[in-house]
Amino acid sequence: NRAKFIYNVKEIYPDLLIKNDALKSKIIINSLKWLEKYVYNHASAVITIDQKFYDQIVDRFNEKDKLKIVPNFVDTELYKPISKEVELPNPFKKDPHKVRLLYAGNIGFYQDWEPILFAAKKLRDTNIEFWIIGEGVKKEYLIKEVEKHNLTNIKVLPYQDRELMPLINSFADIHFISINKEMEQEGFPSKVYTIMACSKPMIVITGENTPLYNFLKSLNCSILISNNRNEEFVRAINELVNDENKKFIQINISI
Repeated sequence: NRAKFIYNVKEIYPDLLIKNDALKSKIIINSLKWLEKYVYNHASAVITIDQKFYDQIVDRFNEKDKLKIVPNFVDTELYKPISKEVELPNPFKKDPHKVRLLYAGNIGFYQDWEPILFAAKKLRDTNIEFWIIGEGVKKEYLIKEVEKHNLTNIKVLPYQDRELMPLINSFADIHFISINKEMEQEGFPSKVYTIMACSKPMIVITGENTPLYNFLKSLNCSILISNNRNEEFVRAINELVNDENKKFIQINISI
């Protein structure tokens, strides 16, 4: 008997690569589009995370009722606020004089790294640090930019053990997510849920009327930036760092 499988669409390929000009060969593009439809139509079911993604891919199905919407969720037993001081391995040693901004995830085309590099240059003489944890095709570029501009306030680290991530989330003072303009309609970073579950504030750079923006706009857990990305990112950082009374509600997400 053939095994049944459910395909979970969190990012839409090959659309994401095409819009970033990472794919230009018509032969490869057509082959990937054929493969995408083949996977969709041979799956027992396909799930995607919101209505916008559903609308974008539903016409690629022969049997449209195979496609369902199932929002992302988070393990709130693992990801939750940590009130007491915890011991983390090097290099995660707390310096009470530093403010730590964290991004943990894929370091790739989907992210917009320009605002982060811009902010690091602007804030290099302050007590603010940028921690970037992960792997991906843009990691080498990011490391070269850090070295080129001597950005000692950016720390780039490999992926960490999953069990450490709730502690690392709490180690950070502020989290940030920055989405490439060309790809912001093609994905939804699931780390949003883990950050919220850990009750940490976020600065999120994404266009209006995107899946991420629409999800967060009514929740008191983030500062959203859609225009003047570089300058507004710096302003948002300073707003959070300098306003000790800035509060964000804790939201535990589960289904």
